[in-house]
Amino acid sequence: MSELTHLEQAVLHALLDGDHPALVALRGQLPGLSVVHRVATPTTFSTVLRPGRASPRAPVAASRVVLDDLHADVPGLPGGAAFALFVDDGWLARLEGSTFGREAWPDDLAGLTLHHDDPERDLSDLDPPLE
Repeated sequence: MSELTHLEQAVLHALLDGDHPALVALRGQLPGLSVVHRVATPTTFSTVLRPGRASPRAPVAASRVVLDDLHADVPGLPGGAAFALFVDDGWLARLEGSTFGREAWPDDLAGLTLHHDDPERDLSDLDPPLE
């Protein structure tokens, strides 16, 4: 298994930023997180993730939650990029990124800035199951 790239690390930290209890639990899966498989094209990447065995499961109601409210401004990439993190049964499962249109990822990502669509994120999909 391989390590996360710098881009993947930055995106994961940005997507998991916040005080929601599920985000806190998901951040607890970052130490020991490994890459099972990675597929990359000039415009996309998909990284299958595996949390460490001692990682806590996040208390989420849905069997699959997708956090997809993060975009990037990248010098040399006029349309920017978007990212999605798939959480399956409370576990970090897959991270995807894509550029817009047919623009390829630049070789140099220096100057990349990440931002959420809305500072007031809708994280209701992460709410724990109702008892």
